[in-house]
Amino acid sequence: MNRSSPQEVAEYYNRLKVETAPLSKKIVMLHDRCVEQILIARDQTGDARRSLLDKAQNILSQLQSALRLNDDIAHGLFYLYDYCYAMLESGDAAQLSNSLAILIVLRDTFRSLAKLS
Repeated sequence: MNRSSPQEVAEYYNRLKVETAPLSKKIVMLHDRCVEQILIARDQTGDARRSLLDKAQNILSQLQSALRLNDDIAHGLFYLYDYCYAMLESGDAAQLSNSLAILIVLRDTFRSLAKLS
């Protein structure tokens, strides 16, 4: 009999939730996770902070790579993600707050759009 630990079940559920979500929901989930990483990083120092910011930067890279750069909106999003990425690189508290403010607005916008679809 195969028994799974509660952690394994939770990981499976989270993986399934992402795999079966519509694209609009996946975009919201990525923004949620990025915002979460930055919020946690603000209270950390040293390597722990850098690791969390690296994760947020990886998410921004994923969002950038998913864009189809065939219109002004996509180009604008690309540059916003790039700007946030650069601010996270500095690790400065003020820069983190600026990046966080931008990403929260984007997340909330995508969340509203996802509800419409």
